[in-house]
Amino acid sequence: MGRKLFSLAGIVPLAFFLIEHTWANASALNGQDAYVATVDGLEHIPLLGVLEVALVFLPLAYHALYGLWMMRAGLPENAPPYGRRLAITNRVSAVAALVFIVWHFWEYRVQAWRGLDPHAFYATLVWRMSSTWHGFPVRAVLYWLGVTATVAHLAISAWGYGITAGYFTTKRQKRRAAYACAAIGALLFVVSTSTVVSLATGLEFTPSRHPTAPCTPQQK
Repeated sequence: MGRKLFSLAGIVPLAFFLIEHTWANASALNGQDAYVATVDGLEHIPLLGVLEVALVFLPLAYHALYGLWMMRAGLPENAPPYGRRLAITNRVSAVAALVFIVWHFWEYRVQAWRGLDPHAFYATLVWRMSSTWHGFPVRAVLYWLGVTATVAHLAISAWGYGITAGYFTTKRQKRRAAYACAAIGALLFVVSTSTVVSLATGLEFTPSRHPTAPCTPQQK
């Protein structure tokens, strides 16, 4: 029961976190107005902050702490249901996802709770993603790596939970479930990557997006 609760406390809120944030951030592909409208709509959801803390961040905190505690024991040789290599990949992606979510939560969600204007939020996002260090877009690459790790951890964990919970028992079911989890993960990865690239470079992926003048965090 403890392991099942641990898995569900990670998979369900992580899936919600990824889908909601991917959808909201992808609206930036259509320009500042579309992004601001999306964020403004989310901010008007009653008790949004309370719901996010209770249904997303607290379960994820429990999942992360319990997961770090279990990592102390190391991995068994066969590491069911994944196999040792996939289990190591899942653990590495879990740690990277934890670092990314904490960073993302502090830099963006906390600032939104403190009343950051959606227009300034968009400008800040573009400025941070397009900023470079010696010509290298450090923040954009780190954000992309964090999203990639989070998507990978969700896809691998969802497949593993389906096996351990008894939803996928035959070899054929396991293979189909693996394809389904990989497909969902690939979709989230492609949309997130497109968003990061667009914000960092100004490259357009949608015909409806209108060019937006360069902005800085101070612009409203």
